[in-house]
Amino acid sequence: MFGLEVLEVVIGLIFVYLLLSLLATTLNEMVMKWLYSRGKNLKIALETMLNDEGSKDVLCNNFFEHPLIKKLRRKEKGSFPSYISNQYFSKVILELLYPDEDGTIDKVKKGIESLPEGKTKKVLRSFLTDAEGNLERFKENLEMWYEEMMMQATSWYKARVQIILFFLGMAISIALNADTFKIAQKLSIDPEARVAIITQAQNYINQQEELNRNQSLGTGASMDSLQRQVKQLIQEEIVMTSSALGMGWNEVNDQKLTLGSVSLPGWLRAIPGWIVTAFAITLGAPFWFDLLKRLMTIRADGRKPEGK
Repeated sequence: MFGLEVLEVVIGLIFVYLLLSLLATTLNEMVMKWLYSRGKNLKIALETMLNDEGSKDVLCNNFFEHPLIKKLRRKEKGSFPSYISNQYFSKVILELLYPDEDGTIDKVKKGIESLPEGKTKKVLRSFLTDAEGNLERFKENLEMWYEEMMMQATSWYKARVQIILFFLGMAISIALNADTFKIAQKLSIDPEARVAIITQAQNYINQQEELNRNQSLGTGASMDSLQRQVKQLIQEEIVMTSSALGMGWNEVNDQKLTLGSVSLPGWLRAIPGWIVTAFAITLGAPFWFDLLKRLMTIRADGRKPEGK
């Protein structure tokens, strides 16, 4: 019985992390849409590739002004495409190096030599040498160069997302008073709270599996859609969870913290728990959802993890 109670406490915590991760991820998507971060990230990557300090940035500026690239932009002023394919990149570069349709490797070489001196020119010369007079091979070198840079840009973007997720997670933890240690304590001593959360978790899993069977979720949701998701998540799931676990702010949760003769704000005791919750949120909803399903299966089957 004791082992089952511990498992249910863990499941309860994971379900809380899942809901808060979903909220943070949706809010993060809204932040990214406001900032156009993907487009800015791509622009920085291209500037890193094509710009040279002290040069006139001829190739970089012309690349951004090329009709193919401008057609990919949003209509909003100052926007930039969030994605450019390898083929588009190489096509635009080749057209900038030789403006006519009859492209040859000699014309590419002439176009490279007309560029200002700098690292970009040296890179293109190197690709030209590796191509050994083959225009298609030079094009492949350009696409490989772009792909490598996009992998680096993706790493930059993911690192930025993780940082934003942590701060969003911290803000959510504070706003909802989602103290990991207090939640675990509530679940460990309150059987009714455990039952309520386990039931809610199972219902949530069933709903998501039904949703996945009946519709395919696309990417690039609109701002209105994201706002509806936030509202629905809070109203249908988080409010119910907060009520069952005693989360939120009230007189009980903000009792003064007394150290000797010094009286401190009660929320100070919750800081470690908020930090743990914020770090848990950065792991993402897919991680917690998969883990939740596994543990719910173990609980339902009455099995113990291997080696236990």
